[in-house]
Amino acid sequence: MKIDRKMLFKNSNQLILESFSNEQNYLDLINKKKYSSDEALEILENIDWDFKSFSTQYLTHTFHPYPARFIPQIPLTFIKLFTKERERVLDPMCGCGTTLVEAFLNDRNSIGNDLNPLAALIAKVKTTLIKKDEFKYLNEKLIKMKKYLDLDYRNIDRTINGLPNRKVSKIFNKTIISKLEIIRETLIEIKEEGYYDLFDLGRIALSSTIWSLVENGNGINVDELFIKKIKSMQQILSQMSKVIKDPPDVKVICGDARNLSIENNSIDLIITSPPYVNALDYYRVHMYNMLWLGMDFDLFRKHEIGGHSHFINNRFRLLSEYLGDMLRSMIEMNRVLKRDKFCVIVVGNSSLEYELIESHKFFTEMAKKIGFIPIKTIFRNIDKTRKYTSADIGKIDEEYIVVMQKKEETHIFANDDNFVSQIVKELMLHFKEQIKNNPGTSTRGKKPSNERLLKNIDKISEAIEKIPEDIRIKE
Repeated sequence: MKIDRKMLFKNSNQLILESFSNEQNYLDLINKKKYSSDEALEILENIDWDFKSFSTQYLTHTFHPYPARFIPQIPLTFIKLFTKERERVLDPMCGCGTTLVEAFLNDRNSIGNDLNPLAALIAKVKTTLIKKDEFKYLNEKLIKMKKYLDLDYRNIDRTINGLPNRKVSKIFNKTIISKLEIIRETLIEIKEEGYYDLFDLGRIALSSTIWSLVENGNGINVDELFIKKIKSMQQILSQMSKVIKDPPDVKVICGDARNLSIENNSIDLIITSPPYVNALDYYRVHMYNMLWLGMDFDLFRKHEIGGHSHFINNRFRLLSEYLGDMLRSMIEMNRVLKRDKFCVIVVGNSSLEYELIESHKFFTEMAKKIGFIPIKTIFRNIDKTRKYTSADIGKIDEEYIVVMQKKEETHIFANDDNFVSQIVKELMLHFKEQIKNNPGTSTRGKKPSNERLLKNIDKISEAIEKIPEDIRIKE
């Protein structure tokens, strides 16, 4: 199935991709023909990976805000160059589903996996077409809902008492909560009447509304914004349904990348952008969204990769824990990927105690231990306004695309604590020697003082001793 991208973007509020000459040249290049693997690798050298002025917010990519996501041109490039129609693409840490949307638009089957239940829901909604008669039913429900929005809701006090003890909670006054409860009750009715895809669509519209509320304060008309969002989503999906008559398969799993529920040697391409160490606690970012959708953000917090809300006294233990988690995830990627196929990991630098953490170099070294051959690492600049992580790191303005190829089957298992401990120890020892010889500059441009450097070395030594404990997957 070939999709006419011009038809998809026609009458859209988004800028038509083909209107930009540099963007047109890029699309011509990746669509020119079916390239061999060697040819495709050469083509990568001819792409301007900064993608300046390219449109990144189009179609279902606009459905829900999501922090630190990568731009769609990155997965699009690898999908077009390294897979054929109906081959299977995997994003094991899919976030809001950018890879899945691009696979969907380009007639590739796909699997997305993410531990964050909100992320999995967003990814599912972005790649689910809805029938015209279901939208007719939805519009009728929204009309009925409006009649009840100004009524008092009996569970307001209970809802207020259930909010987290944070300043942001003050935004949720009784008027706002009343309207949110009416919206939520309407969505439950939609589910009970058997319209499950509409229920999920409405939940994402509600979550996006709550995001706007948390970001902008209580000067928002909640019900009007919710209806505006759901109408916009309806228009985009209707537009896509006119063009995509035989959609490819999409499977979204709310699961752990360290233990993928996917069969061996079944994937034709992996592309993912994992969390960064010491960067974002996604459970904090999505706390209110998950609360209103009835999701367990405490369970997600306990198991998320890359969070920074623990190991306060020794931040370098975060690094060894993170490396263990990513090594397990990469072992699983190798297991499910077909031989000679490609795995692409997109990641930026991070920092701990003013020491630079070059994640792409750690990943490259891990790849060599588990059956991958590193092919190339591509550097790209990022618009500083687009990717924010944490106060420790700030705006990220560069990232790396690590391309590796599976060359052999291994008998290494992601649950082998001894193997994981051994590799992480090797990496941490090398990191320790590196900062002894060349104290790093963090992503915020600060260097550690001599006193801080000595403390850092001691803390890394302590972190190395704690590796067997810290790399264990939490129960």
